[in-house]
This record gives sequence, structure tokens and C-alpha cells, in this order.
Amino acid sequence: LDEPDTELLGESGTALLDEGESTMPLFEPVSFYPYFIRCSTNERIVIDKPVFRIGKERSYVDCFISNNNAISRSHADIITRGTRYYICDRNSTNKTYRNGCILTPEDEVEIFDGDLIQLANENFEFHTA
Repeated sequence: LDEPDTELLGESGTALLDEGESTMPLFEPVSFYPYFIRCSTNERIVIDKPVFRIGKERSYVDCFISNNNAISRSHADIITRGTRYYICDRNSTNKTYRNGCILTPEDEVEIFDGDLIQLANENFEFHTA
């Protein structure tokens, strides 16, 4: 005789799992982060922090640009607020541009999917998904 499927319930009426039984859901929620494509190398740079700093001083930044001396040590920040994104030039020596327009240092400028961001003489494409 086949035994019916049974569950052992705890005092609260909740089914008890065997120690080896997975408690992970079948589908994990997926998080998407905005990213840059570095045009000179096609490198994809994922922006995974609320304030994401780009520059050439490894100890100061989240994205280290090693092979471009025109980039400042702490060149620019990408700031995430909900589903909106901003770029802020950190008073860099060789400036930051959005779609060819120079940014005023320390001003936050909203950026959008497909924007071309230039840090000194280095070009990046910004994407949101």
C-alpha cells in the first residue's frame, strides 16, 4: 500500500522541514544596476552603490581607471536616488561632460539611459538596464 503524503506539523501548525530541505524560494528577485560602458575598452562598469566614485586613485574610488593620466584621482560621482541617476564632477582638473556639455564642479546633473559621459578625454556610455 502506498502511504499518503503527510507533513509533520509543529505546535504552531507550521510544517517542519527536514534539515536537508531547501528553504530558498524557486525564483529569486533580480536587481538591475545601471552601468557604464568604457568606450576605449568596451569594459562594463556596474554602478552598485548609492554614491559611486570614479577616478585614478585606487584608495579613493569605486571604479579605478588605471591607464589614463588625464583622469583625476577622485574625478566624478554617480549618485542613485530611487530610479533617478545623477553625475557630479568632484572638481576634477580636466572636467566632466554630459553629452558634450561641460559640468559645473560639485553640481549634480541628472543622467539618462544612453547619455555619453566624458571624464577628461575618456568616454563612457551610461545605461540603466
